[in-house]
Amino acid sequence: MVLRYLHIFQLVIILFVYGFTVALEKQLLCTSHDIDILYSYCGSGRDTFFFSVEPCLLRDRTEWQGTIFWIPKADLTVVDARIQLWNGPLKALKWESTVCHGVDDDYSYCGTLKGETIKTTVKIRDSHSQYRKLLKGEYIASLEVFTGLKELVTCVNYTLILK
Repeated sequence: MVLRYLHIFQLVIILFVYGFTVALEKQLLCTSHDIDILYSYCGSGRDTFFFSVEPCLLRDRTEWQGTIFWIPKADLTVVDARIQLWNGPLKALKWESTVCHGVDDDYSYCGTLKGETIKTTVKIRDSHSQYRKLLKGEYIASLEVFTGLKELVTCVNYTLILK
């Protein structure tokens, strides 16, 4: 009887470790002559959030188009976002903002209810050209999205390899 429970325990451990490894596995988002972008979900496994950028170029660009596909785990009435960019142990950038305030919001996905599907595009502009100061190498960009109650509703790590 004890041997049977031991086998079940081993099976549970194997499945847990496999699930955790798959959840943290990096997936290729895009590649070009000046940048490779990979992503992985942080937190509790696979999420229903996907963000891509076109074109997959960094240098000599000031405008991109981002596509968001998301099935949120909470109502998106008040939403805060935090993006941090790391180069090894050094923080290269930190941006925090309230993206949805609950009234007169600028984005179409504000007000989306838990479980509803969001598929939208956004324009991304950079007039400051902060990224031009970045050296070649590997950077980690962490995107965290919180609801008004500071509940983490999505977390994605992007690995940016500047060539």
